[in-house]
Amino acid sequence: MLRIQMIGLALVAAVVMSAIAAGSASAAHEWLINGAAITVAKKTHSKALVLLEDSGSGTAVHCKGFDAGTVGPGGKDLVESVTAELLGTNDKIPCTFDKTGTCESGTAPTALAIHLPWKTELELINGKVRDLILADGNGAPGWAVTCKTFLGSTTDTCEEEAGKPGSTALANVTEGVLATFDKETPAAKCSIGGAGSGHVSGTDLTESPSGTEKLTFD
Repeated sequence: MLRIQMIGLALVAAVVMSAIAAGSASAAHEWLINGAAITVAKKTHSKALVLLEDSGSGTAVHCKGFDAGTVGPGGKDLVESVTAELLGTNDKIPCTFDKTGTCESGTAPTALAIHLPWKTELELINGKVRDLILADGNGAPGWAVTCKTFLGSTTDTCEEEAGKPGSTALANVTEGVLATFDKETPAAKCSIGGAGSGHVSGTDLTESPSGTEKLTFD
């Protein structure tokens, strides 16, 4: 009788574990085109308007750029390039000062996305879907801002700190998927300001290049 009870309990446990596994699988988040799952990586482009700041140097710049890459399959995506023009080749983004800090105000700063490509992945964090920005083997994702100081041209490089990948909040909007760098986006380590001094805020709107397909996430 005891053996029958133990077998019965084992079967119940197996059913429960199967249900949990099925629930976990169904809870996975993914990119969609026209509401359908993506089976082969789909090309996309993005329009970004961000504020890059090093609180240690006191410099902050507004930058407008364009990303190109892919989304899918599943919740994975890839940023392959960040340029000054839509689907362009100039990777030095012209910016304007919000705060000059150690830079001279009479010069135009530029920004450069570093260590591309970046892997990104949909992840449920604190009950909300975010897009993690991860290294793809070429170094930590980040940016470099170049400006002129009284000592000459200076570049301040800010990178993700180990174990603190960047991330954005996501929302489905009419044009596609809107990513927002917000207060939950971890700070970066900058070559001038040091650990925790690099901050990014702003938005990045991802669309399907075809113009006829609707990009969303689930």
